[in-house]
Amino acid sequence: MTEGTGSENRLVAALGYPIWVVAVDVLLTDMKQNRFMRAHAIQALGYTVAWVVIYIGLAIITAVPFLGFGLFFLWPVLYFAWFLIALFYAYRAYQGQTFSIPVVSQFTARYIGSEG
Repeated sequence: MTEGTGSENRLVAALGYPIWVVAVDVLLTDMKQNRFMRAHAIQALGYTVAWVVIYIGLAIITAVPFLGFGLFFLWPVLYFAWFLIALFYAYRAYQGQTFSIPVVSQFTARYIGSEG
């Protein structure tokens, strides 16, 4: 399972987007030797970290009295958006595509090119 973008490799790469633990598993095992899987695992983790940063920023803003009250209702919308976008990226990964995620790919590019 170290070469190519077979259906099993594509499935594991795709699952890394909505289930970040799968991406961590890819990076901690020999699956990282496959460039396709490593690239998607790193990108999926970068995507998750970016959303965590957004969540933390929103948590800080919602802690401000009066300002944050209206933003409190954005939590479910933000989570739903994260999940839909993760499913979209998972679909593209399962199709065998390599793609760039705005902002995230700029930060993860240096790790994608490095060998396990």
